[in-house]
Amino acid sequence: VMPPLRKREGDLELLCRFFLEKYSNELGKDIKKISAYAIDLLKNYSFPGNVRELENIIERSVALETSNIILPESLTLSDFHRDMNIANQRRQTDLTPEGIDLDSVIAEIERGYLLKAIEMCNGSRQKAAKLLGISMRSFRYRLEKSGNEKMKYPSNH
Repeated sequence: VMPPLRKREGDLELLCRFFLEKYSNELGKDIKKISAYAIDLLKNYSFPGNVRELENIIERSVALETSNIILPESLTLSDFHRDMNIANQRRQTDLTPEGIDLDSVIAEIERGYLLKAIEMCNGSRQKAAKLLGISMRSFRYRLEKSGNEKMKYPSNH
């Protein structure tokens, strides 16, 4: 019997790279890397669904990611991701010798806050804007800029 993925730490990064390449190609994305902090989150995840769950997480992350690197904000980890304030727990930098697209990284962090605020306010964009300390006009602009203007939540909140 194969031990669970959470006990095979060495396999995790290999599988992540394999699934990242597979889904980057399938979805026509140019994502070459998973940030060090995203890898740390995956290493600390329990993986109740084992390898199939890891594959699903990487596939969703590739589909959601708008930068050239998988960031923690793109991971959908069911047991602890929900309440974690990723932006405050990020490493100082995920900068590598290959470099990063700083604008994309900043946009992803902003996107994470926008989506979390909407979630915390049960879809109310006005309350989310207030929670973030920005005007409704600024909120709408930032949401549109992040590519999330047509979210599942009604815009009349």
